[in-house]
Amino acid sequence: MKKKKYLFAAWFILPAFIIYTVFIVAPVFFSIYYSFTSWDGIGTPKLNGIQNYIKMFAMKDYWRILLNTARLIGASVFIQIPIATVLSFLLLRKTKGYKFFRTVYFVPVVVAPIAIGIMFSIFYNGDVGPINQLLDLAHLSSLKQNWLSDVKVVVHSVIFPQIWQYIGYSLVIIFAAMKSIDSEMFESAQIDGANAWAVFSRIVVPMCKDAIIVAIILVVTGSLKSFDYSWALTQGGPGNASSFLATFMYKTAFVQNKFGLGSSITVTIMIYSIALSAIIKRFGRED
Repeated sequence: MKKKKYLFAAWFILPAFIIYTVFIVAPVFFSIYYSFTSWDGIGTPKLNGIQNYIKMFAMKDYWRILLNTARLIGASVFIQIPIATVLSFLLLRKTKGYKFFRTVYFVPVVVAPIAIGIMFSIFYNGDVGPINQLLDLAHLSSLKQNWLSDVKVVVHSVIFPQIWQYIGYSLVIIFAAMKSIDSEMFESAQIDGANAWAVFSRIVVPMCKDAIIVAIILVVTGSLKSFDYSWALTQGGPGNASSFLATFMYKTAFVQNKFGLGSSITVTIMIYSIALSAIIKRFGRED
């Protein structure tokens, strides 16, 4: 009887298992294999050992792009997460209408990144874009920039819309954790005369630590595979000034037809994701 029960369950699991294996697990192993080959995507891959990795780590562009990705990760962790946490706490204190504001904050998340990228490309336009025009109106013309062509500011211009869009995503995760806190905790704090800051720092944040850690892991792994905004706004340019690892991988593999080298970049993205996720989880457990 038990055997039939397990067999019945296995038939339901099998389709999902096959799809996951074919579209997730298999491509990972193929990428690892191709990273040790020289292949243009057409002929037969030729094994070349670790030459792709040697070439990749010797490229100055790789380290510059890795720094860009680190900047995106830093902005996501130290700007996006704190803003989402504070907004979640403000929504928690607002008993009426919080569902409306929660929806408003989440709306940008459901919009395609390419569409938002195109919208921001208009905002950043040096001649007709509203950002430079507003600076003129405010008599701050000295702050006007070529937002998408100046190598000194372009990476920050590409990072900003990503942070803005996904604040709502982190907010929903953290807010759900805050809503699960027993209301008696807040009542006791109120009786003891605790102010809003004390409630936030000593009750809310510690009790939502696990949700915050999950949100951090999601923004870190999301930053490592960020592609849409860099491609929509600048295609990674000028040069590779606004490229991230995923953009660099795409340009290497599908524009330059260096699939072996592109696969090695993919493998490093995967390694960074696993390593950083493990470090963050370990750090969260120790606290």
